[in-house]
Amino acid sequence: MKRHFLSLGLATLSLVAAPIAFAQDAPPTQDPTTTAAEPEESGKVTWSQLDTDGDGSLSKTEAGAVDSLARDFDTADTDKNGSLTADEYKAHLANQQTTPTTP
Repeated sequence: MKRHFLSLGLATLSLVAAPIAFAQDAPPTQDPTTTAAEPEESGKVTWSQLDTDGDGSLSKTEAGAVDSLARDFDTADTDKNGSLTADEYKAHLANQQTTPTTP
């Protein structure tokens, strides 16, 4: 059970860190899982740091701490229950990568 939560946590971390990592000019020189634990220095936060009530999903208020999450919250919240799960955000990111954008 702990391994499942650890795997989910690592997958969630990579989902949260992905938009931030793509915004950088150069690729990160170290593993994002190690730098994400230091939000004050790197500007990155983990899903669990955002999930202040510890329920495993993010409310709109919790997601508001990250601009990209706040901007995409309503679109990513596919079941429209006001709570964004890691799976919903993961699917949203995958959809963004496969959907061509207009310049």
